[in-house]
Order: sequence, then C-alpha cells, then structure tokens
Amino acid sequence: MSTPATSVVRYSRFFSLRKARTVLDYGAGTLRNAMYLAGQGFTVYAADVPEQVKVLRSHPGAATLAGLLEVGDLVGSRLGADLVLCTYVFNIILTRAQRKLYLDNIVANLRPGGYLLIEVNSRREEIGCGSAFQHYHCCDDKARSYTHDEFDRLLLPYNFQRICHYYSTHALAAIYQLRSEKAVT
Repeated sequence: MSTPATSVVRYSRFFSLRKARTVLDYGAGTLRNAMYLAGQGFTVYAADVPEQVKVLRSHPGAATLAGLLEVGDLVGSRLGADLVLCTYVFNIILTRAQRKLYLDNIVANLRPGGYLLIEVNSRREEIGCGSAFQHYHCCDDKARSYTHDEFDRLLLPYNFQRICHYYSTHALAAIYQLRSEKAVT
C-alpha cells in the first residue's frame, strides 16, 4: 500500500472530531488517500478520470469504498460529502475552464459547512510577479504552484473560508470550509 499524503494523515483526526465521515477523494490516483481514510473508518467515494477509474476497478481495495466515480458523474451526483480531498490534483489542471469545472464539482458534492482539504506544490512568497517565473505561475497550459493567498482569492467566489494552512519544504496544505450562508463581498 502506498503512503497517503502528509496532510491527510495530519488532519484525519481533526475531521473525525468534526464528524466529517463521508469523504470524496477527487482525483484519487492510486487510492492511497482513499484506502487510508477507509481504514480509519471514513465512508469514502473516489473519483478520477475515466481511464484511471478503469484501472482502479481492479484495485484490491476498491470494494471497500462506498463508490468509484468518473469525474463526469460528479456533475449530477450531489453526494453531500462532509469532506473533499484534493491532493496534488490542482497543480495539474491545465486550464481555467477545467479549474472552474473542478471547483463547481466540489461545491456540488460538498454539504454546506463541509470541508475541502487541498494540498499542492507550493512556491515561496518571495518569487514576485515580475520574476522570470511569472508565466509558469499564471498562465493556462502550464503546471502551477500556489500560495495560500492565491487559494483564498480563488475559493472566495465559491463561498469557502480558510480554516488553517501549513507549508512544508515543497507543499502547501490548507483546509477550507464551505460556508452555509452566502458570502458578503
């Protein structure tokens, strides 16, 4: 079994204490996080692109999951999950339209008051917008790295509020909560 993301291990107790029992692992990859959380007693749905779901159907642990979904199925699923995991997926979403669809699917499948745990490759704040790396960080069709401030701005229109975050040597992990009421802008 592969090792789950550091943030998933670090915050699993927090989510247990918050009674966040139903999880959508959106971009489940090899099921490393889904299997870890299922082993911790969470009810886990895993979602990925159709090609990956086909591979995951033969995974020995797939039967322990509450469901295995293709990303296209998420539009109408309305799972009402307590928690959505997004670990190292957002870095590889290439276009603004794909990022919007991804975030729309998260909101559609997360209950009001539910949590989003996002972990991404990060960069240091001191790399300014005028640096040689500007194109890499800002444009479509390029892998991205993020700061928590960028995620705050990106998630605000979706009615998310950051609860906490931390940086490691290469990653940013942050927990957001979907507010029950409409945000005042």
